[in-house]
Amino acid sequence: MNSKYIFQIKKDNSIERVNLEDFEKIFEIKYLPFLKIEDQKLLKKIDKMCVNAGRNGDLTKENIWFGHFYERELKEHFISDVYVKWINEIKEYGLFANKDFKNLSYIGEYTGCVRKYIKKIDDRNPYCFEYSIGYKKTKYTIDAREEGSVIRFVNHSYEPNVTPINVYSDGKMHLVFRTNRKVLKDEELTYDYGPFYWSRRERPE
Repeated sequence: MNSKYIFQIKKDNSIERVNLEDFEKIFEIKYLPFLKIEDQKLLKKIDKMCVNAGRNGDLTKENIWFGHFYERELKEHFISDVYVKWINEIKEYGLFANKDFKNLSYIGEYTGCVRKYIKKIDDRNPYCFEYSIGYKKTKYTIDAREEGSVIRFVNHSYEPNVTPINVYSDGKMHLVFRTNRKVLKDEELTYDYGPFYWSRRERPE
């Protein structure tokens, strides 16, 4: 695994390539190439919920089609040519394009620990992303605060150039990020966190 994953970090206008071990030390996180569901009861429950969603029509054709379309990227944990860079004390780190991207380009999967949403704790956790099955909300979340992929560094914008979509692959739902317009090299990748996120926090200027 150490030899497989190489990460790009931009410092002083130059790109530094680091291995998995150094990446985890720098950002004090555990890198997760795939969704993590440690609780076996929860894993079986989510599998059953996905099967039921397929039977009752809660899984859309788009969920299923894009799951097939991005099957290789998900299985291989493909991350596009991007780099992480420090922005400022408010935004901290961000994710940037290291090349030009066409509209609808695959960027990567938002990974983390899938678990039950705990309101008292998670309302202030900026790395929680709702785990939906099809178009229906669940009481579970993807928590990437301490474990996740580089997609956790994508910041908010009211004029985003990236859109998250739910896709169904290998019996589970996955959250995939892709561009919604042409993105130029060195442009920051952003998505709209949505009104629910800002209902519990001070909105940015």
